Amino acid sequence: MNKAIDKDWFRQAIKKAGFRSQNAFADAVGLTGPKFTNTLKGDRRIQAVEIERIAAALGESDRNVKIALGMEVKSACEYKIAGYVSAADRVVFYDHDDMEVDTIELPIFYYPGVTLRVKGESMTPRYKPNEVIGIRLPGLEKPPSSLFGKDVVAKLDDGRLVLKTIYKGGEDGTYSLISVNPNVPPITGAFIDWVSPVDFHISL
Repeated sequence: MNKAIDKDWFRQAIKKAGFRSQNAFADAVGLTGPKFTNTLKGDRRIQAVEIERIAAALGESDRNVKIALGMEVKSACEYKIAGYVSAADRVVFYDHDDMEVDTIELPIFYYPGVTLRVKGESMTPRYKPNEVIGIRLPGLEKPPSSLFGKDVVAKLDDGRLVLKTIYKGGEDGTYSLISVNPNVPPITGAFIDWVSPVDFHISL
């Protein structure tokens, strides 16, 4: 522990989460009352899995729990760049066995997906050169209607990977994929293997 433990933060967070007492909270996260008390005193080393349980029970991030415990946390985390988006919205995934791995630091402390880098200016102003995009894999085999009108990375049945805005197609099981660049023609009547929504895009 590098800083003092913020006991007041835990008391307020436990109350806000609806637990009757500190002991009731300790039971809910698989600790005895004395173990949790000793943790807050700094007399007991907490395990990573316990931090995850505490965070989940409080509805807080692991990072906030670590800060309250006086632990040092990074202001950013390093992620591998899995591929890139190029002209005409084409997506290419790297084969990391054949190249030096590209990494980037992002102010996101846990992201279970993969990141892609934007190359070129063909998708401005929505996506700027060198922006980083996050998607989660595996994608969805059948996109829900809630995705219509939103940007996704889609794998078409012919193997192409594209970043487009998805809409329902004219026939059942087909989709229209519209580019953010008006000079790129739309793909209509497309059959897809999977789609993954764009979770974020960040300029660095």
